[in-house]
Amino acid sequence: MYPLANLPKVLALLTRIDPLTYGVDGMRTALTHVTHFGMAADAIVLFGVAILLMCAGAWRFSKIEI
Repeated sequence: MYPLANLPKVLALLTRIDPLTYGVDGMRTALTHVTHFGMAADAIVLFGVAILLMCAGAWRFSKIEI
């Protein structure tokens, strides 16, 4: 729940790459009505990561041999 403003450039880049940041920002918005990325961006990134991980998991599951 730390503010993301005034971060060093390296940390600002890492926070934009990390999908967990968007989940925390969504929680921050729900609790305090203050957002950094916007609720739509949070939802799009989290949905995209969920779809990507689901596809990767399905692909790996199809490679299982018994």
